[in-house]
Amino acid sequence: MVLEWLRLHDFRNIPQAYLRFGPGLNLITGANGQGKSNLLEAVGLLATGRSFRRVPPGVMRRGDQPWFRVSGGVQDQGMSRQLEFFGDGKRQVVHLDGKPMAAVSLMERVLVAVIVTPETPLLVRGGPGERRDFLDWVIFSANRRHGTESREYHRALRARNQLLKRPGRDSREIDAWEAHLAILGARIAWRRHEVVTRLAGILPGFLDGLDLVCDHYNMVLEGHLEPMFALVTHSSEVMDGAITWMRNALAANREADQRRGLTGVGPHRDELLLQVDGRLLSRFGSRGEQKRFAFALKLAEAQLLEETLGQSLVLVLDDPSSELDRNGMQRLMTLLAGHGRQLFVAAREAEEIPWPDSSLVVHAVDAGVFHTRETV
Repeated sequence: MVLEWLRLHDFRNIPQAYLRFGPGLNLITGANGQGKSNLLEAVGLLATGRSFRRVPPGVMRRGDQPWFRVSGGVQDQGMSRQLEFFGDGKRQVVHLDGKPMAAVSLMERVLVAVIVTPETPLLVRGGPGERRDFLDWVIFSANRRHGTESREYHRALRARNQLLKRPGRDSREIDAWEAHLAILGARIAWRRHEVVTRLAGILPGFLDGLDLVCDHYNMVLEGHLEPMFALVTHSSEVMDGAITWMRNALAANREADQRRGLTGVGPHRDELLLQVDGRLLSRFGSRGEQKRFAFALKLAEAQLLEETLGQSLVLVLDDPSSELDRNGMQRLMTLLAGHGRQLFVAAREAEEIPWPDSSLVVHAVDAGVFHTRETV
């Protein structure tokens, strides 16, 4: 899978641009605020359907322009595909091969990307929601149904919470929402269990590659259904029991949940613990350890998705040298060069990226204008 070209119109600070990319490292250079991250954001938009800055379409328009357009051509296993995004103040329109798509979730996996930004260390330092979102995004990247069921789960969760606060509530209505929550919650929890199990098996190699002794680090998913899942290898062996357990737990906790004003049982309470020597990495690890662990986790995500989807993906790194020291950068680039996938990396200067291969494409940007050169 290779993104061959990208065309931008009134996207962020970029009035117009047309760029062609190589299958290896594509390096985006320039001073801060010139458009490096904007270009990577456009690549990420084509691949994931959303801005990695988590902003609405209107923010991505240049100045007071009425709309923006991002389009790109992808080559995958001998097939050429084209993706286009049009955005105005409130909405985003998606085209695949010239045909409009009702939603990003309905798109085929034409372009798959894992994105690493200066915010990535929040996976370690941030709250539990950051890590739940990470797991859910990894699952969604391979299983579009997960996104739909996650949204439906949270809708049912809000409905139950509102009913518990209502005087003279109808227990039969609560029963119905709890039955729905139990089914969706068991599915979500099982998928998280599966992805954490697989990530935990992949992660040690990347920890070692980034000079972290993997025996000192681990990841543990804490959840209400996790003890049940830890004893089985396939969802069919436990799903009926998990649904029954969760439904009974919801019913048993109604009064306590009413007093708290929230639902205390379910995957919305899951916590992914990242640990060093059995203690929280966020509290007992150095900043350097936290950053390298976060990078290793994202590389493990990339490998997991490639194994699941049976195809290569694109890796996007926004200014990694701001998060890693020189040794860390050398180790990271050595790991990446060994995988042979297409890379997009932003840096102030090319010298910040110790790429072990002399062949790469460099796009220098100044005030939203790009100049390209290849080195061989």
